Amino acid sequence: MKRIALVNLALLIIFSAKSQNPTKLINGLFTEWTNKNTPGGVVMVARKNTTVYSKAFGLANISYQIPNTQATVFNIGSVAKQFTAMGIVLLQLEGKLSVDDAIHTYLPELHNFTQPITIRQLLHHTSGIRSVPELLGLAGWRDGDAFSNEDVYRYLQKQHDLNFEPNSEYMYTNSGYILLAKIIENVSKKEFKSFMEERIFQPFHMNATFIEEDYSKITSQIASSYTQTAASVFQTVENTDLTYGASNVYSTCGDLLKWSKNYHEAPNDWQKAFKLLETLTNLNSGKKNNYGFGIFVDDYWGNRRIQHTGGIAGFQSVMYCYPDDDVQIVILSNYSSIQLSKIADFISQLFLQQKTASATIEEVVNPLKLSSDSMRKFEGMYWNDKTNLIRKVYVENDTLWYMRNNNRKSPLYPISDIAFQMGGINEKLYVHFEVKSATMLLISAENSVDTFEKYEDKPLSQEELLSYTGCFYSDELETSYTISLKHGALYGYHSRFGEFEIQVLKKDVLSWSGTAVSKYKRNESGTITGISVTLSRIRNVWFDKK
Repeated sequence: MKRIALVNLALLIIFSAKSQNPTKLINGLFTEWTNKNTPGGVVMVARKNTTVYSKAFGLANISYQIPNTQATVFNIGSVAKQFTAMGIVLLQLEGKLSVDDAIHTYLPELHNFTQPITIRQLLHHTSGIRSVPELLGLAGWRDGDAFSNEDVYRYLQKQHDLNFEPNSEYMYTNSGYILLAKIIENVSKKEFKSFMEERIFQPFHMNATFIEEDYSKITSQIASSYTQTAASVFQTVENTDLTYGASNVYSTCGDLLKWSKNYHEAPNDWQKAFKLLETLTNLNSGKKNNYGFGIFVDDYWGNRRIQHTGGIAGFQSVMYCYPDDDVQIVILSNYSSIQLSKIADFISQLFLQQKTASATIEEVVNPLKLSSDSMRKFEGMYWNDKTNLIRKVYVENDTLWYMRNNNRKSPLYPISDIAFQMGGINEKLYVHFEVKSATMLLISAENSVDTFEKYEDKPLSQEELLSYTGCFYSDELETSYTISLKHGALYGYHSRFGEFEIQVLKKDVLSWSGTAVSKYKRNESGTITGISVTLSRIRNVWFDKK
């Protein structure tokens, strides 16, 4: 944390002198990559059809002392998703499919959900389909286990439930883009690699760009990837993700600059296709979703931006394009321990005009005066059943405080008898208490609402803990977990993970060592029938009690 803070301070100093030579300023951002025997990366910036910065740092391979060069090839991770999206766009322009078609038309082996999922929803990450590798992890696959598109598809065929109703939410999912790759293969009657090579990479002369899901087959010009394990100690990272569609495109900074400039000015016969990639579709609620077709469409400093970042097995990538300013930034790295997106933001400042005011912490100017006694009725523990978050509200020193899971707290300033504005944060958040229903509403400036229910926080008896034990089996994952009580504490067990600790968050809600949350379901007589398990990008996978 100290090193990050010093880097941030250095960046502020660097960019306060914006009149200096941009090359010198950018060089200063990557001093960590100039240390001896250190991996690094390649950085390129183009403006008005001219490359204004191009430099390679560090080693592509430490063991053989091979330096990174402008020709070094990197795995670009999720930056690859826009190429998959372009494949779908090309097939739509040829009349071979529509993005509003149900995916079941092209993937009939999948479960036919009550509300059909469309190709558009896969593109926008609004399908509700559970993501890998998280899904495989819950099924018992360990870090380091290799998995392919076929493995993913086999598990997705078994899924009878979704994270949420299609198009009701945005949730990033690699599974969706793996399914898009299969749709491209089924419709085009070509292998995905061949389709991408012939239809996208070759037309744009991206001669160093290719798809290879098997890392062991790659040698020439490809950087090895690293993670730092101690000071000046680096360990190679093996890529066991053998999938395609969501990642595993290999490319160079130069090739990605060729591609990204098309968001500013594409050839005539490609303009419609690139414009379609920028398609945005609102959620069912009307809320904006800024993920288009394989790209984020947002703004920075008030400048319209098309961007994506990626990270896979020690590789990192950033691709920023500012189409109205004709500025492109590409950074590719074989080193996982540096914040590339933050650095790319600072590089952007060198070439853009600031069109929006800087964000400031907004405090209430004249909060109402409420007595401590009048605020104590709001004290207690609150639970959000959707996000699985606990919040503690309490009075201290005549102030009502809002405490998060990580013990960070914010003051709540009264604006009415039951409404408060949260202080000490870089956004406007309001908290409304409804005493009769024992709920707390967290309301954003955009009027999105998260509901927290008040609950009684008391220790469970040994009898209650014992009721949580047993064997739980998931048909969708074909795996089971055993929960047992030992010396007054709960433990989970899986044949591939071994034993792990379980903590009680509240009645019928347990945390699996902070990685997953299980919720118990009871029948009318109060008997436990099973659990639903939620973790990152996966919600409510059902396990029957056996």
